[in-house]
Amino acid sequence: MFGRAPIEERIARRQAELDPRPRGKSQFDQPTAKYLFIVMAVVTVAAHVIGGVLLAVLAH
Repeated sequence: MFGRAPIEERIARRQAELDPRPRGKSQFDQPTAKYLFIVMAVVTVAAHVIGGVLLAVLAH
């Protein structure tokens, strides 16, 4: 339309020109995001374990 390729073709062409993510590079672009993810995962697991233990102890 109007002498331009459809948006899907332009996106596909642009993505084909991009270099793929190098091997071994982290999924996280910023170290802070990585540390925050790890901390939140640890807090979540710890809260579930502590909650499970408390429920098991208080249920008796």
